[in-house]
Amino acid sequence: MAEDHVFCHFWYLYSIIYKNLNRMNTHYTLRRFLIAALFLATGWQSVSAQREVLYEQYVQNPMSINPGFTGVREDFNMTAMFRRKWINIRNSPSSQTFAADGTVANGKFGIGFQALNDQTSYFTTTGFSASFAYHLAFSDDWKLGLGAQGGINVLPVADQSGYLSNNRALGTFGIGAWLRSDQLYIGVSKPELLSQRLGQQAALDVYRRPLYIMAGGSYDVGDEILMLPHVLFVQEKDRKLRFDLGTRFWFSEKVGIGASYRIGGGYSGFSSNVDYLQLSAEVQVGRNVRLGYFYSTRTAEQIYASYSGPKGVHELMLKFVPNPKGFQKY
Repeated sequence: MAEDHVFCHFWYLYSIIYKNLNRMNTHYTLRRFLIAALFLATGWQSVSAQREVLYEQYVQNPMSINPGFTGVREDFNMTAMFRRKWINIRNSPSSQTFAADGTVANGKFGIGFQALNDQTSYFTTTGFSASFAYHLAFSDDWKLGLGAQGGINVLPVADQSGYLSNNRALGTFGIGAWLRSDQLYIGVSKPELLSQRLGQQAALDVYRRPLYIMAGGSYDVGDEILMLPHVLFVQEKDRKLRFDLGTRFWFSEKVGIGASYRIGGGYSGFSSNVDYLQLSAEVQVGRNVRLGYFYSTRTAEQIYASYSGPKGVHELMLKFVPNPKGFQKY
């Protein structure tokens, strides 16, 4: 998103200035002033990125954008992910997410939980949400999941003097539907319906209320080769229509590789779209554990032509299912 690029530009500038201030043994008060100034300059950009972290992980965790997916895989699944930008810069932004979901009552109801901790330099935001879905069978082949999710986001707030005050907790609520068969699926959702305010200021960057439409499938394309294509359309207020195209391939149910490309979605304040490529690699370790690595070419120079700082977003994934039979669905 464009907000992420804005923050990236400020963060790179800050890292250079702060490093030189340390070399000069600058007084602690001056360094604290610099930190506060950075926070005010970026406004709510870091908070907005906090919400995006979960949304960007929809391939590994569709529940992050659509509560109707909760329990679709039936067995309980747990996914932990660690996200890091610009690994060659010390204390660069990092995030940790955790998601778990499964079914009860013979697969009729899905329950899930998600948590996020986003560390943007000296500022930390956290989020927690729970989701619930009812699964209705139309026939032997088709089922529909109708879901809702709710929780809180705990955000850092700066007062008029520029210093950080107490964190503020805001509610979140969304709905979604997920229609699927063994080979096809389509999901429609709005993971955020609420409109919030922080004092006299609307929290627009945090609660953009996007509309997601996602479709895909699962196909055998050869001996021990499974193809999982998907397409995602996203509509947000004051932003261009965005869509992602991608696919994953699993070989012998042991190794998975994939790629997706994002087109459009540029912020109205910028002339460029925010296009980028994401690559993925996964490996099944034993029957119940999968490990994954994901790399995105998402960089600031797509907005700032002169930007020459570190590039890319790196993510590590650990996925676990307690079922003794191991993974049943992808």
